[in-house]
Amino acid sequence: MKKFSSILGLTLLSAILVTGCMQDNTSSETEAELPVESSKTEAVDESLQTPEKDQVNEQEIEEATKVAENYKTKEYTINDIPETSEEIVVERNKEIEPFFAENLKEKPVNASNIALALQAAETQQASLNPENMKFTVYQVLEDYVDLDYTMDLVLEKQDGQSERVPLEGRLTLINKNGEWLIQADDFDKAAFTKLTQKK
Repeated sequence: MKKFSSILGLTLLSAILVTGCMQDNTSSETEAELPVESSKTEAVDESLQTPEKDQVNEQEIEEATKVAENYKTKEYTINDIPETSEEIVVERNKEIEPFFAENLKEKPVNASNIALALQAAETQQASLNPENMKFTVYQVLEDYVDLDYTMDLVLEKQDGQSERVPLEGRLTLINKNGEWLIQADDFDKAAFTKLTQKK
């Protein structure tokens, strides 16, 4: 009888321990699952919001890149070899001025950028044409986008020879009233110094 009581007591104790452990495991599994489920929900919420944000950013960057490409094409395309004069520079300024965020009179450095391309064409006795333009995003800050660019400036010389000059630089664009405009152009000064040096 004593033996039976001992066995019964041990069995009862084992049953209590097993049941208690199972409840602990179940509750800890439930607790462990709750954060996973909530993090899944958060991830779903973020994935719903992120594409919308990215889509807007990508669209804005695409628009800014298109403006940058149009600007550089206009700036560096010179079909006829010019004889640089004040009138030609003024005319060229009028064509390119709409791309700038600030008036050329307020920021004359823009005017000197424009004159450089004309001067390069005259010095090299060549028409200019930009090719292989590539833009990559350097940084995006609210209404500003900095784009790094590379391109080949193709010179078709009067003597029939052609030359490709690799250029690189960085454009800063600002969004004003939904329109992307050029705020600054850190162009390839070294390349233009060579192109504008008379031999």
